[in-house]
Amino acid sequence: MVAKDIKAKPLSKKAGKGETFVRDMFEAADIKLGPLHLIANALEVSVADIVGGDEMTISGKVGAGGSVIFEEADYGPTARPVGFGDKLQAFVVDGSSMLPRYSSGDVVYISRETDEIDPEAIGDFCAVRLVTGETYVKQLTHGSRPGFFTLRSLNAEDIVDVEVAWATPIIFVLPRAARRRLGY
Repeated sequence: MVAKDIKAKPLSKKAGKGETFVRDMFEAADIKLGPLHLIANALEVSVADIVGGDEMTISGKVGAGGSVIFEEADYGPTARPVGFGDKLQAFVVDGSSMLPRYSSGDVVYISRETDEIDPEAIGDFCAVRLVTGETYVKQLTHGSRPGFFTLRSLNAEDIVDVEVAWATPIIFVLPRAARRRLGY
């Protein structure tokens, strides 16, 4: 607002809202993406310019239905959530077996420290890489014998008794609608 030399009331009106809209945002404990998008458009800047986030590269895809073999590739930029460490990785969801929790096009974020399976991740929704190379977003559960796991889907058949190379809980999700609004 300072850089554009505009006060709260005129900015509220330019955003198409009541004159206290911007002031109310400053006083809110939680600000939703929709109102930020209105303010960004009114200021002719991006939401990232307002919230000050960095970007990071999407590391690959995770399957939510069908088989996604991980391959090293640049899947483009995405927003870097504030407050997460430098071990953060982002994956784009491909498929619909995890609807309504994860949709195709959502970006899921993990912080992977090791190539091990944390016992506390059992029961969590995780990014999971099988020893055969497939990478999924699934709920990780115990398999029928030690060293094997079942990957639960929300609306498809489970993947039963597979060997897992690594599994890491999902710690943040950027829905595809938010990606579009942010320009990713």
